[in-house]
Amino acid sequence: MAAGYHYHAANGVSQTITQTDGHAAMIGYAMDGYAIFERLDEQGNAPSDLDECLGHYDETRGYHYHADAAGNNNFINCLNGAYVE
Repeated sequence: MAAGYHYHAANGVSQTITQTDGHAAMIGYAMDGYAIFERLDEQGNAPSDLDECLGHYDETRGYHYHADAAGNNNFINCLNGAYVE
C-alpha cells in the first residue's frame, strides 16, 4: 500500500513566524504560493470567515489559509495533487 504525501494537522510543534497583531502564526506555504497559518490566533480563536478552502483575506496578509482542526484528516481544503497518466 502506498499512502503518498499527506499531512494531518498542525499540532503546535511546527516552526512558526509570529504575527505582531495577534493573528495566528505562519507555518508555511501551500503549493499554490499562499501562506498557511495556524488554526487559532493568540487568543485561541479560530477565524469565522473562512471559505471552502479554509482561506480568507485580510489587509495585512492578503489571501491565506488556516490549518484545519486536528483529526479532520486534511490540512487545508482545495489542495489537489497532480494526476499522472
